[in-house]
Amino acid sequence: MTDWTLEDRGRALAKAERDGLDLLVIGGGISGAGVLRDAASRGLRAFLVERDDFASGTSSRSSKMVHGGLRYIGEGQLAVTREACRERDLLLAQNPNLVRPLPFLFPAYAGSKHPLWQVRGALWTYAALASFRRSARFRMLSPEDVAEFSHDLRREGLRGAGLYWDAQVDDARLVLETLKSARSLGAECANHAEAVEFLRREDGRLCGLRVRDLLEGRSVVLRAHAIVNAAGPSVERLRGLDRPVARPELRPAKGVHLVLPRSRIHLQGAITFESADRRQLFLEPWNDDFAILGTTDSFTHEIDEPTVSIEDVHYLLAAANDAFPAKGLTTNDIVSVFAGVRPLVDDGSADRPPSSVSREHRIYEDPSGLVSIAGGKLTTYRAMGEALVDRAIRLSPELRGRRIARSRTAAIPLRDDSFDRTALEAELRERHHIAPRRIDHLVRSYGAAAGRLLDEAPESMRRPIGHTHFTWAEIPYSIRTECPANLCDLLERRMRMALFAPGQGLPEIAQIARVAAEAAGWNAERARAEAVAYAAAVRRRYQIVAAATAPDARAARASAA
Repeated sequence: MTDWTLEDRGRALAKAERDGLDLLVIGGGISGAGVLRDAASRGLRAFLVERDDFASGTSSRSSKMVHGGLRYIGEGQLAVTREACRERDLLLAQNPNLVRPLPFLFPAYAGSKHPLWQVRGALWTYAALASFRRSARFRMLSPEDVAEFSHDLRREGLRGAGLYWDAQVDDARLVLETLKSARSLGAECANHAEAVEFLRREDGRLCGLRVRDLLEGRSVVLRAHAIVNAAGPSVERLRGLDRPVARPELRPAKGVHLVLPRSRIHLQGAITFESADRRQLFLEPWNDDFAILGTTDSFTHEIDEPTVSIEDVHYLLAAANDAFPAKGLTTNDIVSVFAGVRPLVDDGSADRPPSSVSREHRIYEDPSGLVSIAGGKLTTYRAMGEALVDRAIRLSPELRGRRIARSRTAAIPLRDDSFDRTALEAELRERHHIAPRRIDHLVRSYGAAAGRLLDEAPESMRRPIGHTHFTWAEIPYSIRTECPANLCDLLERRMRMALFAPGQGLPEIAQIARVAAEAAGWNAERARAEAVAYAAAVRRRYQIVAAATAPDARAARASAA
């Protein structure tokens, strides 16, 4: 495992400024990470800049599913589904301890939007689009069989269900592992590095980017033969730095999720169900402790920091209580909330709801040579990265004349995931006397490196953080190997305490800040400031925002008036 510190980040920026680049990527979400890794796999000198932290936007706030998109079949998006099935199976095969299979139940009720015959037909189509691979197997369940899968699911009117398999991943972890893989292939990247101004040649083509290093407070000039804009919901903002966008071509859509205790509802896998407005929602288990309920789907103007309103929460809870009528879920059950923004491509159908807008990605080529991408899915990020690098090479006069290797990402796992998970967990439990749920979290997050994380830590650091499944040793390990710049980077995206710790880790935040300060070299004043900044971020991003302060709620009221 290669260390990756802020010092490494600074040296990489200086080297990129000094030596120049073949390809520069703007945007540190899953799309940008996929582009960087693909470029590195071909031997290109590649660098990525991200104005905030890696995966700080949509790529840490998704539904965390790696799926083929069964519901897209009903929208006629067969090409998207076929590609997604292929990429899902590749991720599962290459990274079995990072991307995990997830059983998915699709129940059918009398009078529901999707009757049982339609569910069966959709699953046959799904299997065909996946070329009837093993992962595409499904079976139809009787109402009695459904009760075994979840005895809390509503029985009234139940006609049966289809049971199939998709997959699940920690989205922020997927971004980090992709960036680590890119670095192992020769690329580099910098978080907290904001794109400020494009540089041009005399003929108007872009030749570089002025970047503000937000950690060092200085300006850096990065010259590159090709520039890719993978800024997600901010993709048009970046295109605007090049030239004004004639007509907005994105329709950002917000998806809200709730994290609940898994013990509140019995389920052996994910379950989809209808809301009152007949949208398909889901409840998916995350681990033995938590489940994720989602998701809303509404067009939004909240691009940078989407909020969760009480209306969003009531909508999801009402649908869940209808699907699981004996449970009586309330806001008291909520562990955390989060919202992400999908950069959907505007297809010109103003009346089409967000759930019906195509998830197919679109690549834009501007006269300056800037290549941008919008749309797409977490599942298909590798294929999108390959397509973007192909396009960038073809458009660059400097690159297209060179003999550049083809993409190798389809043949290279993200990390060494060849270990036997059960054996590793048993070994670590025996060697370090750690509870199974904490071992499961460590191996799921860090893979085989979980052994190094524990072996290098003193006994006192191998203890749990409060009443969570997180371990104190994760803090110095992550600071040394995953380049977080502050406590928000660490707790929101490296360790995921903001989502999956009681109280988002705030009861232990003072001690967490002290441990982080010792590992990162912060003084006491910096440690206190980091704790305050994290608490403020939790209130904005992982707790319910009052309706009066929610931007979309204000916009809705204004339009109604």
